[in-house]
Amino acid sequence: MPPEINALLKPLEQYSDLIYFYFPLGIVGLWRWSVWILKKVVGVSYRAKKGFHWESVSVVTPVYNENPEVFQKALKSWEDNNPQEIIAIIDSSDAKCIEVFKEFALKSSSSKLIITDEPGKRPALALGIKEAKSEIVALVDSDTIWNLGVKRHALSPFSNPKVAGVGTRQNVDNPKTLAQKIFDIQLDQRYFDEMPFLSVSSDVLTCLSGRTAFYRRKVLLPLLDDLVNETFWGKKVISGEDKRLTYLIGERGFKLVFQSNARVYTPGVEGLRTLIKQRLRWSRNSWRADLRALFSGWAFKHPAFAFFLIDRAVQPFTVLLSPIYFTILLISRSFEGALVILVWWYFSRLIKISPHLLRRPRDILILPFYIIFNFAFGLLRIYALFTLNTQGWITRWDIKRLPKFAFFKPAPALVATTMTLLLLFSTLAVYKQSLFVSGLIGLEELSEPDINLPAVGFGGTEASSPPMAVYTVLPDESLSSIAGRFNIPEENIIKANIASLPNKSLIRSGQRLKVPILYPDVGIKSNYHTDMKNLPKSKITIDTKSDTIVVSGRGTHITLADIAFSTGDNYLIQEAPKIWYLKANLLIQNGVNLNLDKGEVEWLKLESNSNKFVWLKTHNGVINIDGVKVTSWDETKADFDMDYSDGRSFVAAKYSSMLNIYNSELSYLGYKPPPVKEASTFGVSWKIPRGSFNKYLLTGEVKNSKFHHNYFGAYVYGARGMVFEGNELFENVKYGLDPHDDSSGLLVVDNKIHHNGSHGIILSKRCINNVIRDNLIYNNLKAGIMLHESSGQNLVEGNEIYGNFEGLVVYNSGQNLVYDNLITGNTNGVRINMASLGNTITGNRIENNQNFGLYLYSGAGGTKVYQNNFSKNGVALYIKTKDNYIGRNTISANRTGIYLKGEASNNQLDENIIFENSFYAILSKTAKGNKNFLTYGKVFR
Repeated sequence: MPPEINALLKPLEQYSDLIYFYFPLGIVGLWRWSVWILKKVVGVSYRAKKGFHWESVSVVTPVYNENPEVFQKALKSWEDNNPQEIIAIIDSSDAKCIEVFKEFALKSSSSKLIITDEPGKRPALALGIKEAKSEIVALVDSDTIWNLGVKRHALSPFSNPKVAGVGTRQNVDNPKTLAQKIFDIQLDQRYFDEMPFLSVSSDVLTCLSGRTAFYRRKVLLPLLDDLVNETFWGKKVISGEDKRLTYLIGERGFKLVFQSNARVYTPGVEGLRTLIKQRLRWSRNSWRADLRALFSGWAFKHPAFAFFLIDRAVQPFTVLLSPIYFTILLISRSFEGALVILVWWYFSRLIKISPHLLRRPRDILILPFYIIFNFAFGLLRIYALFTLNTQGWITRWDIKRLPKFAFFKPAPALVATTMTLLLLFSTLAVYKQSLFVSGLIGLEELSEPDINLPAVGFGGTEASSPPMAVYTVLPDESLSSIAGRFNIPEENIIKANIASLPNKSLIRSGQRLKVPILYPDVGIKSNYHTDMKNLPKSKITIDTKSDTIVVSGRGTHITLADIAFSTGDNYLIQEAPKIWYLKANLLIQNGVNLNLDKGEVEWLKLESNSNKFVWLKTHNGVINIDGVKVTSWDETKADFDMDYSDGRSFVAAKYSSMLNIYNSELSYLGYKPPPVKEASTFGVSWKIPRGSFNKYLLTGEVKNSKFHHNYFGAYVYGARGMVFEGNELFENVKYGLDPHDDSSGLLVVDNKIHHNGSHGIILSKRCINNVIRDNLIYNNLKAGIMLHESSGQNLVEGNEIYGNFEGLVVYNSGQNLVYDNLITGNTNGVRINMASLGNTITGNRIENNQNFGLYLYSGAGGTKVYQNNFSKNGVALYIKTKDNYIGRNTISANRTGIYLKGEASNNQLDENIIFENSFYAILSKTAKGNKNFLTYGKVFR
């Protein structure tokens, strides 16, 4: 094959098994389309008979339980066509229609009323045909409306003495309901496809519909006994009189003609349930007449007609193949294949009903319903085959005339229909399974991989203390004694807190200090003095240009009362005991300690409205918040600022600051900043300047607090050794907790993170050596946890993650350990992709995830997945990459156990226990030439 062709076909290799699976459906589809094209090509030469021909016409209509208004309208339309007589055979119980016809007869001398006590349409028709005086009888349903010219057009073919019957073109009159519109489409398909084909290729038609058909009376009279007394399998046949008459005439060698220019209309049933009942009755009539015609042999005198009947008999079974294929592909997670079928349904049906859409273009809106009902009608025809001898005029007969329903009577037919469907389904499922086992090489033993736990977090799975501590000074303590507690040099503590220590010998009880266990040289300012005898005093000024209260004074400790005393009520006011309202920005400068404690303040409101918002920041200072609620506040609405689109109050710590939060609530804060600004406006933020990694030592401790309705719950950028413990972060616009660029050594433990508008926790861009442990993470809109962009050597341990779109995502990040988590009830369990190399997934329970338990794709190589329990997922392990180790896992009760697809190669499946998976134990449909390796272990299904 030329290389150019090979290059074009190469991308299709990974879909080769899917293409083979489509093969039977393709053969059936080719047959169905060939038949349809044949019908269209043959039928294109069809033309309605032209020319004037006159014979007398009697309209014969049986009437029972008809809508009086519709009947009256029908009578008027027949009369407008000038028949020689109109004969109505009305059931004696239908008093309203009797009255309608009597009133009509007063104005029409050619009308004749026959009232009958004998039930059934066939005897009524026979009675009317016998009473008719004309050469041609038009058998008409009592709800059928004629166009002008129906009689004239229908008589034209009778110029040929061999013609004994003429059918009309029919549509629904002003369809409004879904049932009427679907029925109208089906009528158009019949009269655009079936009737023109048979009219050109045969002298016989399948049915001259009972809504309106014209017959030579002299041909009908000898057939009336066969019409009225037809039996099938020893049981008298009640319905299907139009098809019976059509075939009786065809069997006797007369010609049947379709006249497309003779247009009649029917109201059509309004409800889908009634339409289904109607279609069930018609299907039974069709099966009985078609089988009788084929087995009696006369149909084969007309080859095109016989071909049509045989094709129609096969059609309901073939039409169900497509939805069965679609279902199998969905169950086996072959979404690309299912999408192809879905698109084909729309495209093919659109082509086939395009003549109808030219007439009624708005019906394209019901195309999905039409497709569904097309498949439902196929199943209905199979059920009709198994209930051939069920009789009754079920759409109009009074309940007293219906046979009594026996509960168990339809059971055998339902079982037979179900078994037929299951046979088709199971045959295709087995065929699919036989295809998708390529590319697996069985081995007795695989080489033992290195499955030692990687060095992650801050010391492995037993690590419990982060590399930075926040220490509260006790009475009579010194820096030396504190350094002894942590077994680090005193100099390290001095360097970490140098901005707050103008005199290292004078520390105060209750002061909070950074204790850098692993970061002794970060954020050092060598020009600070630490032995000052004249200590700085606090200085509080107002920058009127920026409307900012600026607090300076290295090493000083201040409160809101101190600030209010210096600035007055224009900037900070105590509205009530322990309720403070900040009306200007507040900046805590270098080395200043601001203490917000519940003893002084329980609620700090930050002014925030459509005209203005204020913030609380520290640059190289310390803010301690303990037992305080901090929120935005719109005084004009007496409510929190709910609109973050125009900016909103926020809290931020920058540079080498420390922001500690305990037992507090921070809510309704933050907004998305303009692109040109530093991103510290998200709500509650810790942030170093961009590109300043290792220049600052930013940290803090956050415990037992709530963060909710912020833009981000909490945002960390470049911080070290922070602790988030025992907090609840919920209902934030975007993320719950977002440690970003170069944040490391964080301990995130025992938090509840839920109902956030994006990820619950995201570690993004070089966030390394962090520990996420024992958290409850649920019902977040995207991922519960995401490790993003070179965030490696992190430990994700002991978390319960459920109800999210995705439980855990690892994106372009390697050397992480995911250990001992419960990941359950998410749409997707664990997803690893984009050059995420060397991650370890072990000891986890991954269960009840809708689509997949673990998905490895797009460069997620070298992943070690071992000793996990995968159960009740869609696909337990979905692998599209290479060089992964999948070993010693228990994989049970999923739809598919392990699914190897596309570029999956050189993966080792080692000693897994795989059982009770409903569809496949191992499914392999990899690209040509790709090999994966399997030890047999315990594979039950």
